[in-house]
Amino acid sequence: METCPECSFAWDAITTAQITPRVQVAAAAFASVVRTAEDPTVRPATEVWSIVEYGCHVRDVLLNLRDRIMLGAVTDNPTPRSMFVDARVELGLYAHDSAPVLATEIEIGAALFTRTFDALPPGYDQRPIFYPWPVPATRTLRWVAAQALHECEHHLADAQKQTSSPS
Repeated sequence: METCPECSFAWDAITTAQITPRVQVAAAAFASVVRTAEDPTVRPATEVWSIVEYGCHVRDVLLNLRDRIMLGAVTDNPTPRSMFVDARVELGLYAHDSAPVLATEIEIGAALFTRTFDALPPGYDQRPIFYPWPVPATRTLRWVAAQALHECEHHLADAQKQTSSPS
């Protein structure tokens, strides 16, 4: 079974029914972290994103994967364009996001994503779509939705690490 080497998320262990409730819970928790962190724009180390950067990434993933699900619902085995994850940070696109606005956008992104996935006709979660990560492969729309959940939960944990006190 394919699992994330960092957080042990297993895509195939997630049922379709688990995805949207867990995305909503993770997004609400992420928004709370963004709203309550002392300074969510500070990177704890040069190579580690700030809470705001992780939050912007999660927001963008939710919106992008929502579009990929729509693309896969109407096109047979499409190959979506890149999200350009690193370029968004390198170009400074997240530097202008404020924590209060971002927190709301994460919640909105989760609501839009979950409504779209939940509205798919029966069986559409099994439609194929090419996905380039972690290895290029044809996946299902259910897998893409599970990937959205993985991104939310994985990066929520990254953000929560920055709010915990050193032991």
